[in-house]
Amino acid sequence: LSKAACITGRPSSFYSVALASVPRCTILIDLAVALKCFGVATGYLITISDSMVDALDHILLTGDPANDERFFISLLLSRHFWVVGALVSVLPFSFYRTLDELKKASALALVFVFMLVGMIIAYANGVADPCMGIEDGETCRGDMDVYTNLPLTLSKLPIFVFAFTCHQNIFPIVNEIELLSQYRLNIVICCSIGFALVLFYLVALEGYRTYGSLVRGDILLNYPENNQVTFLRVCVAFMLTLHYPLQLDPSRRCITSLVKVIIKWWYQKQYDIAEGTPGDRMGEIEMEQEEQSKAGKDPAYYEMSHKNAIQQTVDKNDEMLFYVITASFLSLSFMLAMIVEDLGVILALVGATGSTLVSYVLPGLIYVKVHPEMDLSKVMAFVQLGLGIAIIPLALYFIITKQVSH
Repeated sequence: LSKAACITGRPSSFYSVALASVPRCTILIDLAVALKCFGVATGYLITISDSMVDALDHILLTGDPANDERFFISLLLSRHFWVVGALVSVLPFSFYRTLDELKKASALALVFVFMLVGMIIAYANGVADPCMGIEDGETCRGDMDVYTNLPLTLSKLPIFVFAFTCHQNIFPIVNEIELLSQYRLNIVICCSIGFALVLFYLVALEGYRTYGSLVRGDILLNYPENNQVTFLRVCVAFMLTLHYPLQLDPSRRCITSLVKVIIKWWYQKQYDIAEGTPGDRMGEIEMEQEEQSKAGKDPAYYEMSHKNAIQQTVDKNDEMLFYVITASFLSLSFMLAMIVEDLGVILALVGATGSTLVSYVLPGLIYVKVHPEMDLSKVMAFVQLGLGIAIIPLALYFIITKQVSH
């Protein structure tokens, strides 16, 4: 995607590279990216609220009905209260226009990530007791297998794809990086993906070392209910609050592209209606063009002037579009988070389709279209495209069969 963005030039976006490679699919591509990011962002709001409720449950509840049933306690342990709190928390970061403006928030989010990873490593290496509170005769550790079977491994593919899906953010990086070059972009890509890989590897390995086959998808559910784990839950909530804009920003860019296409279409339609139908105007247009040619004027000049006028009208609405789309995104995300308590199945489907589309299918397809030479990079793009096409139905099969079995 970074190479395709460099080829098409700044300002780059999914829409611009899709327009240069697969123009008939631009709307579908922007819609897929926008929906994928919207689903993830809504999942963040739900996870923030759940994490805060779990944390305060340990802090506030004493076992005394007189205390636990007080209105103030019930309010603080309400999921809906913390969904509202999550929305208020993400508001200050949601109206930033560039990734550069989010660098301080992202740096703070990394601090919370390091705290989480450090605690997991501490429990895995005996610094803290991971089985505290387990009754005699029970165990908190399961068996450890060196490897597992192929179907089980393939069933986890959506999680793997979902974990590394950040491709939509390469376009603002291309737009904002100083001294743009493919070499500098490659450094950014390798450092970010490599850093994420190391963190994921540490969490997965140390978590599995701690609890074996009994490790859960949300590893915090394995740990004993104590002050340290409660603190980690609060860290997770703050971390996701700071990450929310990283999903909102690419979704907003894609929605803005879609809205501008619709506005251009509407203005063009109004112009056509005002000027008459193409059939009625055909003879007049030919006569006008003949007269313009005789006068030494370019007939295409008038059509170009009309298109420029429409573009200027659309560009005047940029400021309003930014605020309307941001407010609409936040409102819809908030309402969905208030209504739905568990986005597990929806996020699994988003990961299987939207994330695979963004991570494998679109980068491979776009590069194949914009890169003319048949070299190693183009061969790898074909491989990436093929993997994406294979992963989507495979992942959907495992998700559906799992839901049916339950």
